[in-house]
Amino acid sequence: MALANASMAEYLVNLKQQCLDEKRHYEDRGIEASLQKQNRWALYTRSDRIQQCFAHSKAFIRQYPECRFNVLPKQYLRALTLLQHHIAEDTADLCLPPERRRHCDVFEGVKTDGVNSQLVKDAHRSEWTVGDESFSMQQNRASRSQSQCSGGDGLEDRKAAIAAFQHDLVVAVEEYILSYCERRDLTGPVVPQLMQCVTTQMSQAGLANLEQSSQACKVFVSGEGLQQRTTYNLATLMDSAKGEVLKLSILCMKTGFTSYITPDGPPPGLDCGDDWEGTGGVGPFHCSDTSYLYQYATMIFFVADSKDGHQKENEDAERGQISTRHAPHIFSGNNDKKRERKGDGEGPVRCTVIDLLDELHILPMDPL
Repeated sequence: MALANASMAEYLVNLKQQCLDEKRHYEDRGIEASLQKQNRWALYTRSDRIQQCFAHSKAFIRQYPECRFNVLPKQYLRALTLLQHHIAEDTADLCLPPERRRHCDVFEGVKTDGVNSQLVKDAHRSEWTVGDESFSMQQNRASRSQSQCSGGDGLEDRKAAIAAFQHDLVVAVEEYILSYCERRDLTGPVVPQLMQCVTTQMSQAGLANLEQSSQACKVFVSGEGLQQRTTYNLATLMDSAKGEVLKLSILCMKTGFTSYITPDGPPPGLDCGDDWEGTGGVGPFHCSDTSYLYQYATMIFFVADSKDGHQKENEDAERGQISTRHAPHIFSGNNDKKRERKGDGEGPVRCTVIDLLDELHILPMDPL
């Protein structure tokens, strides 16, 4: 618990300083920041908002099953805590009025207008499972190749295939989430909010959350054989306390790389030989092509009751009762607009991490 709290506190310290520096940069140059950027600055520079983030993080770690029974490594706790923070903030953001949001995502769809546009644009680059249906452009290669051999326009055929793939995937996702909402008797604004929250994590936003939370966030790999596999799996799960919930699993695996750059230096025990000299300690370092990066996370989405498990932490944050021993300076600062925070907390849609795997395997080059 203490390690997780310390990791979150350190992260919030860094974010607060980044936001203050960025804000000062804009003010010094007389540049007007976007509304979304101003909202982000408010989240990470106002003491009441930081307290709320810290309270939610503590509540999550306290309730996470593995943290109750096992002593988890610091790096894993950091990844777990930051991933939960990122997806929870994304989800809460989408439940706010547009003028209060920190992001400017665009949404579209076939049966709704609630599918994140980034999911649609990148659909053909990943593999998908929605309920019992699987979607992969790889499975269509043979038919596309046959079409090209029969005299079709290869480029136009590929564009048409991608458009058809995007359409089929979007319809499947929309129908699956709408069917879930119908079974749960969900109506009103919460339905499009849930659609937006789920599809946002099924896009580059979710992948970015997973990668920037992982221990490999500062490792940049390269090589002619580099391959990245990304998969998304949308299903449902029966939770003993919440009933039926939506379950999303994200996997990202990078293989085939032969070099990497990192400001943290090579992993302990890896002999870099001459690579270390003259690089300033950041690389590039050479490694075996059997090295790999692997990140996998499962999260659930549900609609909370009016009073949920975070109520106590929210009230503590408002009263300023959150412990400051891990990083007291992040809870100090501008708090003049404290009362304006009403409506800026968590919305009805919630997202919680229930499983995480974060593996970094950098292996030395095979001897000649």
